[in-house]
Amino acid sequence: MKHFPNLLSEIKLGPITLNNRAVMSGHGMALGGGEIGISDRFHQYLLARAKGGAAMIGSESAPVHQSTVSRSLGIRLYTDEVISSLRYTANEIRREGSRLAITLWHGGHKDSFIRGSYALAPSPIPNKMGEVPKQITKSEIKELVKAYAEAALRCKKAELDAIEIQTSTDYLLGSFLSPVLNRRTDEYGGSFQNRVRFVVEILETIREKVGSNIAVGIRTSARHDIPGSPIDYGLEESIASMKLLSDNGLIDYVSVMTGSGWAPPSSSSIPHMSQPRIQLKEEGKKFKEAIRVPVIIAGRIRSPEEAENVISDGIADIVAMARTWIAEPDWIAKIKNDQCDQIRPCMSCNQACVGFVFRGLPGSCVINPTAGKESTMGEVERSPSPKRVAVIGGGPSGLEAARILALRGHQVTLFEKNNRLGGQLFLAANAPYRDEMIPALKWWIDEISRLQVKVLFNSKIELNSDLDYDEVIWAVGSSPGNTAIWKLRPYLFNGIEGTETLPSGRDILEQKIKVEGDVLIIDEEGGWPTISLVETLANDKLITKLTVVTSERSLGESSLTLSWEHASVLDRLNSINKLEIIPNKLVKKVEEDFVIFEDDSSLGSFSQFILNTGTVANSFPEDANAVGDCIAPRGLWASTNDAAKLARSI
Repeated sequence: MKHFPNLLSEIKLGPITLNNRAVMSGHGMALGGGEIGISDRFHQYLLARAKGGAAMIGSESAPVHQSTVSRSLGIRLYTDEVISSLRYTANEIRREGSRLAITLWHGGHKDSFIRGSYALAPSPIPNKMGEVPKQITKSEIKELVKAYAEAALRCKKAELDAIEIQTSTDYLLGSFLSPVLNRRTDEYGGSFQNRVRFVVEILETIREKVGSNIAVGIRTSARHDIPGSPIDYGLEESIASMKLLSDNGLIDYVSVMTGSGWAPPSSSSIPHMSQPRIQLKEEGKKFKEAIRVPVIIAGRIRSPEEAENVISDGIADIVAMARTWIAEPDWIAKIKNDQCDQIRPCMSCNQACVGFVFRGLPGSCVINPTAGKESTMGEVERSPSPKRVAVIGGGPSGLEAARILALRGHQVTLFEKNNRLGGQLFLAANAPYRDEMIPALKWWIDEISRLQVKVLFNSKIELNSDLDYDEVIWAVGSSPGNTAIWKLRPYLFNGIEGTETLPSGRDILEQKIKVEGDVLIIDEEGGWPTISLVETLANDKLITKLTVVTSERSLGESSLTLSWEHASVLDRLNSINKLEIIPNKLVKKVEEDFVIFEDDSSLGSFSQFILNTGTVANSFPEDANAVGDCIAPRGLWASTNDAAKLARSI
């Protein structure tokens, strides 16, 4: 049995005691459905993580005043309407031995006027969209100080355990702390003491309102990292700010993240899979050395071993995680039960959590599609009538279907036409910079083995096969095709002229075909299929020159921007000397060793061509049970979500 004595030890945050050192940091999942307060859907999501052992549950950021708006944040702490749902959730979470915290928030210049009003900021510095805020007046500052205190009082009335003041990134209070974003010449700007004054006044007023029975913390950025700025809100000032608040008895803990709206990928507040684990390893130590209250750090902490080391090495007192808990609600429970090998690993792919929420959709998880749908999917229950079930296909949808079916007590046989499991996830996981997908694939494989799913490799099942099973689920995926071409040119029924016999990028990644020399990739699919192909071929010494003609404005932009990966990918691509990317181009025809564009210009000559033009659904019997890309190619989350729903119904 593995031992995690520090991770599983108690710690006090002011008046409350946490039963371990792993908390779920506050994050938005857009589960409110327009309700004011905590909806039942959001309640069940939070409660599942409390049941799974999180010492403290961080809710989404909560607006403290009507001057800040959000389409997805429903806990509006400027109205008494929120109190009853907050109290109910807090009490339910405490019954599970956990605590409920909430983040008091004002968006500042990140608020968009398109949502109905002007934004407020210390100075009229535009946000990254170029929208200029109104410079907040001193009377408005006083009004907001009162609003924060009244919001805190509502939290106390709702019997919450902790409140956390949001000063991170370039939201309103973070902007006040910044010498770049705060250019005021009054008592709220200029010197360090002046820039921190607004936060001090808020905390002093909150302490007067709520007393000492509720923990008061602060969430801050270790640094803003505005590229090229000769002055900035950096580590030294961040520590000094938090030390001042701590020394004056205004806070019970400090929760540290990093970044701002301008930060480069290396300081992203939501780091993705190619960025370092334990993002704030060095910064956490410095906060802990300087500040006398407990320090919490976030930033790609995934494994129990990492969390234990953070605490034992003096990096922080507590670890905060969001995506880790999204993927695995029972993270601490599995550690306590000596089931670390059964922990569902977060890949930091940002696809269904960050990606969905930034589209205005409810958040979820590609490896845990139940996340965000606990109120409707619930726990996997044993079937009253176990059956013999065949699953055709061992990609993500087949693996998830087999796993759920086995948990329900069915006798499951999985047929896989190849000699390996994983489908296209296997190709993705073995591409450069994507190896954090490997533990996820291994988890699925280990789970179906633990659950005694019978796997038959090299077993291709034909459509007319007569299978002797009670139920059959088809999870046969998709194959390379022309669907991405039809996005812009639906009239090209047969694809691009002259490309009928060309290999696809997936053929290359599967090592079915070898290419060399001066190679052209025709890309109309974008996203990771093309990026992974490019980065794989860039490492091949037999490729002398690699050219990508893409229909996108910037390669990968359409799918990677919302997962916060595009900037990092561009940095890597720009460092590949033998790579040339030609954006905003559509290929009309391939003729010998040249391509002809829609404008009749040409490019060549090339040794070989590769197509990345999407996938088409593979066939399955009419009216049969099916999941994943064989229904329609939609990606990883749709595949696992299909499987999780269907398998629960059998």
